[in-house]
Amino acid sequence: MFVTVVGMDRSLRSTRVATFAYFVLCGTLMGTWVAHIPAVEERAGISHSTPGSLLVLLGLGAFTGMQVTGRPADRLGARVVLPVADVRSSTAVVPPGLPRNPRIPAGALPASGFCNGPLDVSMNAHAVHAEKAYDRPVMSAFHAMFSAGGVIASLVGAGAANAGPSRPRAWAPWDWRAS
Repeated sequence: MFVTVVGMDRSLRSTRVATFAYFVLCGTLMGTWVAHIPAVEERAGISHSTPGSLLVLLGLGAFTGMQVTGRPADRLGARVVLPVADVRSSTAVVPPGLPRNPRIPAGALPASGFCNGPLDVSMNAHAVHAEKAYDRPVMSAFHAMFSAGGVIASLVGAGAANAGPSRPRAWAPWDWRAS
């Protein structure tokens, strides 16, 4: 009996730590995108008002991804869907930050949102299971970790912006403007 209880406590702790990690990751991914908006504006040659419209596309993509994920998360379980959503969301956050023209973020942001929506749904479903297992409210701690991820991304983004003598700008060998 004691071994089962100790094993269950470890499993429960592991579940909670994993859920914390997914919330931090999701917050960091979103914060990373937000921290790079000025660089995206510059590279794509868009005005300061355009990112607001682009963020609507991100939200629409996320909404669509959330709708698509509900059934698989119910059928397979959040524990199965969450790692897949994590990998998809982590890779989909890159293309919107590499624009050469305004069409790239307009296409990449809905796709990024579509990949982030399932992460959001599955990590929250996972958090619900963890909270039920704890038999006490812990959901607010998970959501605080999302904010912690945003703070981490903001600090890293600010550090990168202040690291050089000029404004940060992604460079690629084919970028004829970088000299």
